[in-house]
Amino acid sequence: MLRITVLNEAREAIFKMEGKLAHEWVEEANKAWTAFSSIPQQGRVVIDLSGVSFVDEPGRELLAQMHASGTQLVGSSPMISALIEEICKDDRPRRESWIQNMLGLLFMLLLSVAMASDDARVVLGSPAPKLVPIRGVELCHYHN
Repeated sequence: MLRITVLNEAREAIFKMEGKLAHEWVEEANKAWTAFSSIPQQGRVVIDLSGVSFVDEPGRELLAQMHASGTQLVGSSPMISALIEEICKDDRPRRESWIQNMLGLLFMLLLSVAMASDDARVVLGSPAPKLVPIRGVELCHYHN
């Protein structure tokens, strides 16, 4: 069972859920959230999960959508607090990983340009020395 209460105050609107956000109740919560979010809110929007005892994966996805729309998730139990932390952390790595991907791509581009310029010097410079088998073995032993 899930109970949903909406409180509209001057500075914030609170969308409070109590019970289990699981199974068929996720769809009911989604319907209530859709109706609630279609009404313009003047202040911040808080999703109060302090009365929620269980959340399944579809419920987690709904909470992530709510958070992505700019709401603040609050809860008091250790399980809900961990869930909120996980959801809020999910949106940060995307930005960081995008930056890391771009830096990695830039590094690889610079490395390939540097290697290409070294290859060009070797090709355009003097001809490569010819190695006889004995001299090649000596070079291998020397470098190892």
